[in-house]
Amino acid sequence: MSNIEFFTSLDYEDGFSVVMNIFRRFPMQYGTTLGRNGNPQIRPLEFKFAEDGVFYFDTVEFYESYKEMQEMPYIQICIGDQETMSYLKLEGKVNFTRDAGVIERCFENSPVLTDQFGDQKDVVVGYFLTEAKAEFCSFHEKLENRTYELRNKFD
Repeated sequence: MSNIEFFTSLDYEDGFSVVMNIFRRFPMQYGTTLGRNGNPQIRPLEFKFAEDGVFYFDTVEFYESYKEMQEMPYIQICIGDQETMSYLKLEGKVNFTRDAGVIERCFENSPVLTDQFGDQKDVVVGYFLTEAKAEFCSFHEKLENRTYELRNKFD
C-alpha cells in the first residue's frame, strides 16, 4: 500500500486511531524536549504501544532526555512523509512509570530495546502522555488538516 493509500484509508474522525496507525506505519519518530541548557533538543524515538487511549513510550534512566523530561515534563513528537507532503505532531505532558507490565510491553514491541537493554530492564523507564494534542497536516490535495485533543483516563 502506498503512503497516499494509507493516509486516505484512515478514519480522521478518530484522532486516537489516526495517531496510533501513523506511528505504527512510521516506526521512527523524532521527539523534542527542552534541554537543561534551555535549548530545544531533538532525537529519534520509538512509539511502543497504545492502550485505552494512552500512548506509551520509554527512555533509559541515564539518558539525557530522561533528565530533561524530569525537569520539564513536556515533549513534542513528529513524523514526516515526503511522498504525501504530510506530517503528524503529537505533544503532551510526560508521566513516568516503572510499572513492570508497561516496561514488559515496551520490550515486547521493540526489538531494538530488547537488543540494547534486554538484560537490563531495571534501567528502562516507561512514560505516557497526558494533556495530549495531535495535529495532522498535509499539502496533498486528497488530505485534510486535522487537530485533536486526546484526553485519556489519566487526564
